[in-house]
Amino acid sequence: MSDQTPPGGPQPTPEDARAPQQADVRFGAPAPKPKRNPMVIWLSVVAGVLAVALVVVIGLLVVGAGGSPSAGPSATPSASPTATPSPTETTAIETPAPPARPTECAALFPAGYIDSLTTGGVLALNPGWAQPTLDTEFIGSNDGVLQDLIATTPDRLNCILVKASGGGDVGILTNVLWVDAERQAAAIAQMGAAGFTCSEESGGTMCFTDVSADGGDYGERHFLREGTWVATRWSNTAISGWTQTIVATLFPA
Repeated sequence: MSDQTPPGGPQPTPEDARAPQQADVRFGAPAPKPKRNPMVIWLSVVAGVLAVALVVVIGLLVVGAGGSPSAGPSATPSASPTATPSPTETTAIETPAPPARPTECAALFPAGYIDSLTTGGVLALNPGWAQPTLDTEFIGSNDGVLQDLIATTPDRLNCILVKASGGGDVGILTNVLWVDAERQAAAIAQMGAAGFTCSEESGGTMCFTDVSADGGDYGERHFLREGTWVATRWSNTAISGWTQTIVATLFPA
């Protein structure tokens, strides 16, 4: 074969004809831009639209109508149940019962008390011989002022323990009176002026006087409380606790 090149320059081989044409990049010439795939472009547009829609939805959830932040759904605050204060437990204050007002002398004493004093028949409670003048002559004091206070008090119970045979200077005489505050105060004042010994006892005022003269013993004991006046005078008796027993009956503990 000849070494010379045929006229017209070198001819491409069949392989050279099949190779893609290469861009001329000599001297910094720009490379041709590659063509975009239409499918890729469409998918990008869809993704952008979805992103915008997502932003709008989130904005609507965060911002309420009118541009103010929307409070999320929350339960309406309900008033906390207020505990009803339980009534303070207090000690009940008992109103003292009014004093008893017996209508019979035997009711002033516990059962068996009078029987113990009248055993043998020497003494008797309100014997028959004293009945006609029981309300007028048997007054529970020897003091003139106290006698007037007692005699002019119609609301009273008169009781005497004297000789069953009548008369004599032995016995106990008691008037139980129900008086107003003014008369009660007047009686206490008179006892103080007359030299009685008075002191607070059993919730009231107890006054007494004892005298020994002419071979005999006599005295008085008075108790006043809440408009009740127990007026007693005695002579030549050895009975003790008479007035205190009556007071315990009228004002039970």
